[in-house]
Amino acid sequence: MELDQVIKKIRNYSIVILLLPLIAINSCLILYKTLGNIQLFPDFQWNKENIEKTFEEYNSITVDYPNIQKLTYTKCPKYIYAINYITDENKIIEHIDRNNNIIQKNQDLISSLQANNKIKSVIFTKSQNINTKCVKNYKITYKLLNYFTWLEKILLKATERNSKVGFAEIKNPYIYGEVSISRTARYFPATYIFKTLIILSSIFLFLYWKNNLNLFNELKNKKILDRFSKNFFYLGVLSCIFLILHASFLGLDFDSKLFDKIRRIIIILFIFSEIFAQIFLTITIFRSKDELRKNINYMILNIKIIFVLIIFVTTCISFLILTFTDPSSAFKHALEWNYFSILLIYYFFK
Repeated sequence: MELDQVIKKIRNYSIVILLLPLIAINSCLILYKTLGNIQLFPDFQWNKENIEKTFEEYNSITVDYPNIQKLTYTKCPKYIYAINYITDENKIIEHIDRNNNIIQKNQDLISSLQANNKIKSVIFTKSQNINTKCVKNYKITYKLLNYFTWLEKILLKATERNSKVGFAEIKNPYIYGEVSISRTARYFPATYIFKTLIILSSIFLFLYWKNNLNLFNELKNKKILDRFSKNFFYLGVLSCIFLILHASFLGLDFDSKLFDKIRRIIIILFIFSEIFAQIFLTITIFRSKDELRKNINYMILNIKIIFVLIIFVTTCISFLILTFTDPSSAFKHALEWNYFSILLIYYFFK
């Protein structure tokens, strides 16, 4: 096989390896953020200033969402509605104000009235305050859900399947670390997206390391090189195996400390095998730079060297911090998101 063909394959695989994992983690993040930042609503003709429903009708589709199929994401109120309960004696009890705040002082009374079936109806009164939980106030998301109705059905199913754990409202875990990568990827349907793309990434990662091995074997067969170390290939294959295991175990919920330790060991082994595979490959390329002078860019090679040094130092510092200090969950989550994204930049330098 011609050297140019092998190098072209390596560059093509680099692009795929860079993009697939980024698509995997960020698509799961977008989906999680969407489900956390918007809310389901009953279809109550929200264009009206005032809406009155019997308490039975209201209660049958709210609170714990006993029938989620009666709720919708797209037919939601753009503005906040104050909610008042009307008792059998026609007294008005404020439940939620125009700022979407629950009136705590009335909660005991409301609970007592509910228990004794003394609430007659519920009145919704429109305010001028934007309802940030309504998807209509997120133009792109709303257009997607409104145009592709099957997307809303997927979100409904995701909400229904995860009603016990729910989804937190987040801004940006890369900065604020509100949630971990695994948390955004271990529920339906994110787990299928994550596992599929990560396992595909592992396959292409193997092809990347295999073709790098082919490149140096070709150089050796043509007597351009006398010998070279295959350590980068062995470590690269190990990183593929650990990455597949990590993706496969995600979402499996065993009440076992041993299982949790195994998962942590797998991700640690992936990190170190991947880093050292990158380091050994860079060293091998550097030692063969004269033989590859027609096929490599020396500036890119120098960037790779600097990059692997920075990653190695960063990894060591991160493990020291995690081992000997007690950082917050937010710090650990932010570190996780940024670290794995930055680790992929190695494949950008082709």
